[in-house]
Amino acid sequence: MSDADISDEWDEDTMIELRRFGFEHALSLHQAKGAAADLAAIFKDADRIVNYVLGDLAP
Repeated sequence: MSDADISDEWDEDTMIELRRFGFEHALSLHQAKGAAADLAAIFKDADRIVNYVLGDLAP
């Protein structure tokens, strides 16, 4: 493997799985609250989870 083969970019399948992971965890957090789920809040929290995983350690 050469330096040209190494990339900091994530492939599309990995990003899809990461987004799914973030969404599922955000959804489970909101369902645990017992109130009606607010999709805007769920997606906002999912984005925060994904950003944290990608290295933004101050979500």
